[in-house]
This record gives sequence, C-alpha cells and structure tokens, in this order.
Amino acid sequence: MALKDIFSPLGGLEKLKITAFSDDQYNTSTETYVVMYNPTAFSQEITNKWIPEEGLTDGAQNQFKSNQSEGVSFEFFFDATAASPPGKDVPGDVNLSYLGDNKPNLDRISGNKISAFDLIKEDKHVDRAIQKFLEITQKIQSPSHKPNFLQINWGAFQFRGVLEKATINYKLFNGAGLPIRATIAASFKQSISRQEQAAEAGRTSPDLTHIRVVKAGDTLPIMCLRIYGTSEYYLEVARANKLTNFRNLSIGQEVFFPPLAKS
Repeated sequence: MALKDIFSPLGGLEKLKITAFSDDQYNTSTETYVVMYNPTAFSQEITNKWIPEEGLTDGAQNQFKSNQSEGVSFEFFFDATAASPPGKDVPGDVNLSYLGDNKPNLDRISGNKISAFDLIKEDKHVDRAIQKFLEITQKIQSPSHKPNFLQINWGAFQFRGVLEKATINYKLFNGAGLPIRATIAASFKQSISRQEQAAEAGRTSPDLTHIRVVKAGDTLPIMCLRIYGTSEYYLEVARANKLTNFRNLSIGQEVFFPPLAKS
C-alpha cells in the first residue's frame, strides 16, 4: 500500500485506475476499476530482439529484429480491517503537457467507476472487490468471447494491454471464513492495435511498412517480396496475422507486416 494513503486518511491521492475496453482500438470503454490503495512500486519489462549473424571471426554481430511487447507488474492491496484507511480519489494536479502526443488518454476512462474501497466498506470483507477486479480484467466477455482489453492510468503513467496472470494471496479471515485482507500480484502484457503499432514504429522505409491492403493478384509471398525484398518471411507474416491458409487472401483485406530484419 502507499504510505501517503496510510498517513493521510483525510486527504486525497489520485488512485490507479483500470479501464476495460471491448475492442483493441480502445474506443469503447465499459467500466473503470479504482483500486483501494495505490501500489508502492511497479515494474516494467521492455525488451529488444536481436539475431546473431555468422561472421568470419569469432566475434558476434547482432542484427536488430524488433521491439518486443512490454509488460508491467503491480501488487494491489485489499483490506477490510480499517487498520489503514485509504485516501480519497482526487484528480491529479500535475502538468502533463510536456508529454506532448504521449499524454494519457484520460478522456477514455469510463464514467462507470467501480471503487474497491466502496465495495469493501459495504461488505466488511474483500471478496466481492476481488471478484469484481477479476471480472473486469480476466473474465471472458460474452460479446467478444475473450477478456477485456485494459488501459491502466496513474498520473502520467498509461499502459494498454491484457492481463497475463494474477496471483491472489488471502491473509486474514472473518468469523464466516470470508477474507478481510488480501493482495493480488498482477502482470499485464502490452496489446495495441496494428494501426497503433505502425504509428509508434514511425518508420517510412518501404521495406518496413507495417500494413498493406490486398489487391487483385496479390499473394502473401509476392507481398513479402515487395515489402522485405524476399518472399521467405511469408509463413511468419501468416502467423502474425493468424491466417490459417496463407493462400486465401481477400481483395481489400488488411495484412500486417511486422518489422522483420532482412537476412
């Protein structure tokens, strides 16, 4: 839990929020979950993928292939014992204009807010607050047949992705056997739309263009040859687009070409 939450129970602190979206474009938000306590720390994982090339000497030359999806991990604390009352959720007062176009999309946060603190205050246990957290982040949604896409906002920090895993540790229980204190260690993996991937890549070289529209006579090997200068990547491109049959392309279909390095 955050120390400022504990020692300023009558004050306020902007709370971390998790907003659920039904689409990978992050256009349609359904509800926002407001945590009870802010985490004291979180970790981010950002990786680059390099391919070693064979050379004439023992020294290795690595060729850059791509940026890998980043991940972020938090530990969320739930407490119904009233031992450390949380601060109120208030708007942040930090000037974020220095972030330019990378400013958080706070206008996308859903007006339908679910407060973990309010649920716990009403129930006198943490079970329903935890189940609601899992319903928003992990449960398969009937319209899309998959879990929600998630946007995490906390001050200047914004992350878009999906829940990878969550470990719940129950620590105290009331007379009815219901949990009154628990933590959730949650890991999220980045997931953004292909259009946004292309925009973030910011690459204009023809062989690194990310998206192409299928035209008459196009095949995946031909499109790979046109974009990468070789047709050898067509199976990898098919996997990236989840194509079960790479020969079955439709005119007007968008095909995503990841930034593969030439061999």
